[in-house]
Amino acid sequence: MRTRVRLSDLAYELDVSPSTISRALSGDPRISHKTRSAASELAKRWGYIPNAFAVNLLKKKSNNIGLILPEFTNPYFSNVLLGIDKVINENDLHLLINTHNGDYEKEIKASRVLNSLMIDGLLVAYARNTSDFQHYENIIYSGVPIVFFDRLCEDIEASYVITDDFQGAQDAMNHFIQSGCKKIAHLKGPENLSTSFTRMMGYLEGLKRNGLGVNEDLILSWNENPVTYKKQIIDFLNQHKVDAIFAYDDYMAYEVAQILLETGTSIPDEVSIIGFSDDPISQYAHPRISTVAQNAELMGKRATEILLNKLENPDSKEIFTEMLPTKLILRQTTKNVF
Repeated sequence: MRTRVRLSDLAYELDVSPSTISRALSGDPRISHKTRSAASELAKRWGYIPNAFAVNLLKKKSNNIGLILPEFTNPYFSNVLLGIDKVINENDLHLLINTHNGDYEKEIKASRVLNSLMIDGLLVAYARNTSDFQHYENIIYSGVPIVFFDRLCEDIEASYVITDDFQGAQDAMNHFIQSGCKKIAHLKGPENLSTSFTRMMGYLEGLKRNGLGVNEDLILSWNENPVTYKKQIIDFLNQHKVDAIFAYDDYMAYEVAQILLETGTSIPDEVSIIGFSDDPISQYAHPRISTVAQNAELMGKRATEILLNKLENPDSKEIFTEMLPTKLILRQTTKNVF
């Protein structure tokens, strides 16, 4: 079995020290032209590959950017990754990706693994059950800047890019009410996510601004068990005769739409539905789901640009906060405004 060629192998062949070979391969002018040429020719002939970790340790810079994603399969985060990757490639950097799949312990492990690989900076969308951010505090303390995206972390002084979920939710509520809806329910997202909180607050503000009272009974909490959650939705709809539903995301909107159709409820004549994100499921479902669209690719792009700015200005204490606009897209699950 062929073994990897080491620096010491080249040094032994040329009868010089490993440090001399290292300097020769890096073009150090203190090493004679003859030795530099011999080292370069031998390294090429033997297929020597420098130890990237050792080189990075010496330079104190790796050109590696770490990324912690919730998952790959969600189209929203796939589009975020597309925006990140474009900026990474334009700047000749390397992207190291890890996922947590909503698991807090896996997120901690991912953050430690990436930091051990000497990343220059880190992009993060934290897990839905994360409430302690000490692992990120430790990374920042070690000198590695972090930019959060999609999810706001108020416990840490770090830059972030999010969408204006609050206004997006209000836009959804305005349309419901202007189209004649009066009893509007909200299906909440995971409790610890900032997106869940801001979308619910936008829902509540939308009710108040349109002169409708808030009924806490019309807010259904999230449940990560899909079987249990579906039963809760069915029970909820049986108990409350609502005429509109604002869902935390498009998958919830799709789920509730299918439940309503199974019971013979007419959409949108009897119940209107608006989701959030503009995932492909909202475009191709039957009926096609109205939604609040987010620009996921732009979010990834801006988060990466902010991180690179931090790397170029390491002494700057400036915290960047950016909120991207949303857009209400009306499809078949909402009534027209007359």
